[in-house]
Amino acid sequence: MDVYSGVRWSAASAWGRQAVQFGVSIVLARLLLPQDYGLLAMAAVFVGFLGVFMTMGFGTAVIQRREVSDALLSSLYYVVLAVAAVLTVATLVAAPLCAWIYHDPRVMPVMAVLGASFLLSAPGVIPSALLNRQMRFGRLAVVELISVVIGGVASLTLAFAGFGVWALVIWLLASTAVSSVLYQAVCGWRPRLTFNWAEVRSVWNFGANVTGFSMFSYFASNADKFIIGVFFGAGPLGYYSLAYNILLKPSEAVTTVLLRVLFPILSRTQDDDARFKALYLRACGAIAFVTFPMMLGLTAVAHPFVQVVLGEKWLPAVPLIVILAPVGALQAVWGPVRLLFLAKNRTDWYFRIGVAQSCVMVCAFFAGIPWGTLGVAVAYVVVNLFWLPVWLWLGSKLVTGMRMREFGIELLPYGLLSLVMFFVVLMFEKTLNSIGVAEPVVLVISVAVGVCVYVGASLMTQPTALTDLARMLPTRWTRSLFPRNNESTGFDDVPACSPEFDPLA
Repeated sequence: MDVYSGVRWSAASAWGRQAVQFGVSIVLARLLLPQDYGLLAMAAVFVGFLGVFMTMGFGTAVIQRREVSDALLSSLYYVVLAVAAVLTVATLVAAPLCAWIYHDPRVMPVMAVLGASFLLSAPGVIPSALLNRQMRFGRLAVVELISVVIGGVASLTLAFAGFGVWALVIWLLASTAVSSVLYQAVCGWRPRLTFNWAEVRSVWNFGANVTGFSMFSYFASNADKFIIGVFFGAGPLGYYSLAYNILLKPSEAVTTVLLRVLFPILSRTQDDDARFKALYLRACGAIAFVTFPMMLGLTAVAHPFVQVVLGEKWLPAVPLIVILAPVGALQAVWGPVRLLFLAKNRTDWYFRIGVAQSCVMVCAFFAGIPWGTLGVAVAYVVVNLFWLPVWLWLGSKLVTGMRMREFGIELLPYGLLSLVMFFVVLMFEKTLNSIGVAEPVVLVISVAVGVCVYVGASLMTQPTALTDLARMLPTRWTRSLFPRNNESTGFDDVPACSPEFDPLA
């Protein structure tokens, strides 16, 4: 599968999944209370932290390695199953402690049931990694869309029946179970009754560093939710979690598309620094082209969006959305930066930077407590603004000929275009509000103006990411509309899958 075909399939999966999740989330937000979201977030902090250890970084190692054997895959499969069983038991044991820490007994059953997600997801870890390694994104798209639809239907059924937080819990469990079964079904690979510890040791260091980074990174990125839950309770945490998800989920839908395709490609070109750099910078630009206007546009229409789409009870989340917007844009372009360390097999750097960043992040969250949830949100933004240049500088050291300024040059056009769109939308919104236009009309007009301004400015300036967009949609119409479409891009002539052991062949 070529890069553009892979991106198209990955986009169909990610955007289709996000569309379903967004639609279900809107209905759930109107049926459920902020406290329901807060309870789930409380339990999910602990369950998610334990989940960092389940794959042990082995799925990433399967994608990154130049060669894999059947003995390695089978051995890793059984290790993941064993770890999942241990984590399920650990969740049950830790559930009462979690409830005691939050001073809320309602958390205990939620956390205990969420622990089943480890056993449900474990059988799909290695098959999913294989599908990603071989760039079988069509199969991945089908699995992910089916699983999120079934999970969403189950969740809505419980929500309408009045089951509260359990509607959110079943959404996660049902989606996980269905995807795990389908990964096994479409993968075409089955584990053998063999175990080779030497094969596991061959990827242990890589997996341990990835897991170590994930552990500290997860702790840092979720410490805000833990702190808010402990100090302020389920209600404020519900507002914070919703604002966080509104900002990060759309950007994740974009980054997931490119990063899923980009990682196996970068791993295959890790010895060709010139092509590696071209691929990396082009991917950063493509992500920024979509996520920058998305984040700034959502910031501009935060109030009418929340009031019209989610309902008046969620209005306390508006200032949080405005504060967290820069993080949504930053974390979108952060993904390719982290891939530098993984593809170049420098997980030791990856781990050390993650530890340092996590320590600073947690200290900043505690410093923001006197100012409530807004103070914690500001701390989150400030720390991310500080650490992104650090990641960029160290990442540039891994690629011969790469300079930090090249990253800035690649992103500058999209930042400027997004700022123009932001100020125009903000002006229209303020004008419409001043003359008493209804909020739904303000939202529709503001969004339409923002889209027209950004698309029009992009067509006039023809930034490089527009070329890649046209290549994703290779039709006669796009070739005439985007004259740069026939130019060579950084994604051209990427090496195909190597002819080593291919369990999917």
